[in-house]
Amino acid sequence: MLTIGKVARRVGIRPSAIRYYERQRILQPTVRGANGYRTYSDNAVKLLLFMKRAQSLGITLKEIKPLLNLASQGEQPCIHVKQLARNHLREVDDKIRELQALRNELRTLLRRKTGCPHKGAICPMIEAV
Repeated sequence: MLTIGKVARRVGIRPSAIRYYERQRILQPTVRGANGYRTYSDNAVKLLLFMKRAQSLGITLKEIKPLLNLASQGEQPCIHVKQLARNHLREVDDKIRELQALRNELRTLLRRKTGCPHKGAICPMIEAV
């Protein structure tokens, strides 16, 4: 059995995150002692590592919950994970296009001559982009 601190260190998260997951009913301590201390099994570490990796892929907690529910029912949620990955890939591609357009605008701005010949303009370099 592991304390909340040991679980947090193994997973690389804060104990407050584990408490948050408890409040969200994603994770429950294996045992809660009379002293109020939480203890967890190695399965909690496995679940938290899965969650951490899923979040690093852009999968939100709201999206992770149904995956964990399927897994707790003995089903592998791989089909759902693929659909989430497709959706997130589209979002990433959209964001990349937006960032490339922003990069081009910033490059254009930097190529402009400095100085503000227009009276009354805040900054013609920005206003012209």
